[in-house]
Amino acid sequence: MSAVLADPAWQPAPASRPRPARRGTGARPVRRGNLQLVGPGFVPVADVPARDARAGSVEHRTGSSAPLRLTVRGRRVVAVLSLVAATALSVGAGALVGMAANPSTDGATTTVTVGAGDSLWSLASAAASPGEDPRDVVEEIAALNGLASSDLAVGQELLVPAG
Repeated sequence: MSAVLADPAWQPAPASRPRPARRGTGARPVRRGNLQLVGPGFVPVADVPARDARAGSVEHRTGSSAPLRLTVRGRRVVAVLSLVAATALSVGAGALVGMAANPSTDGATTTVTVGAGDSLWSLASAAASPGEDPRDVVEEIAALNGLASSDLAVGQELLVPAG
């Protein structure tokens, strides 16, 4: 004969479901602090020094061996500083290239006022040193004064290389 109990005294615990997080607090990760709850008879374990198998020396473990971890703000600061450094290097390199591509004339220049009947050729011929090609001097006068054409106006002041 078998017996069936209608209300057993012991029942298995229902499967536990995770509790929903409290609203407004947000899910915070569990952090281990410096304090530890211990029971009676707890014996603390002393720091065991790490042995270096190669040299046989003893080194104590420290917390400084952990890698550097930056916050979001720290990563942004590093990114901005690297962009500023890259921009400064680019500007400096551009300035050096610009100076190399367009060298300034080291020689002295004089200011000449254009008179009636003067042309770039006549001014270049007068400013050229003996044996120098006036075409090179015409190009230099045009470059010094930013001239796009050979048209000159009476009373215009030009920088001319001193020869």
